[in-house]
Amino acid sequence: MSTANNALTLKQILLGISDSLNEAQNHLRNVKPYDEFGRPNTLYTLPYLDFNLQVEAEFEKEISSEIQTSQSPESLPYARSYQKGYERALAFKPVANTTTDTKETNKVTSTISGRFIAVVPNEGLPQMIINATPKATSNIHIYDIDVEVFNAAGEKISDALVEFNYNQTKTELLNPSATLNHGTSFLGTSEIRTDSDGKATIQVQVDGVDFANGNILIIEVNVGNVLTKISIQK
Repeated sequence: MSTANNALTLKQILLGISDSLNEAQNHLRNVKPYDEFGRPNTLYTLPYLDFNLQVEAEFEKEISSEIQTSQSPESLPYARSYQKGYERALAFKPVANTTTDTKETNKVTSTISGRFIAVVPNEGLPQMIINATPKATSNIHIYDIDVEVFNAAGEKISDALVEFNYNQTKTELLNPSATLNHGTSFLGTSEIRTDSDGKATIQVQVDGVDFANGNILIIEVNVGNVLTKISIQK
């Protein structure tokens, strides 16, 4: 079995285990807390899953060898005995080749151990929410982007690092027939921290030609791995 096939098979096995584990966990989450008689059901969860896999690889090698054999001079039709008055006749020994094919098979067995661990979303904390709003200014090519960061419990997140990025790929997807300059940029900085009220404001200067042609410009705003997108259009 080749290394590529081994890697592919191992990937399929691990993905199959993770998919089955997710299905089982979702089923356990959906169990009703009470049965039809009002009695509490026993609820279960899967904090982790240990696994051991034995992977066997078989390698086969063919070996070809040639053995040379010669015939005796007496068996040759042109071999002559030496007699007086005659020249010595040279008897050549033709060589016959015999080919032998053999196969060598080696097996390598590996044991792979691991653990799937259940991870609570957002480390068990209330989910973070980003509210971003573009606002026009007196300059038609400059927009303020007001950001507010809070969690699902309504708590304001202060001193959170907010990052802004102009997404060229998404902008092109939304404007498939347009030729874009992609000159949109941020004024001063593209990173800022929220204040004590969980708010921050940054300015973006849109590309004049792209904006004038009515194209949709996509701006991404993220705090860590929490992401939101806004669009700016004339």
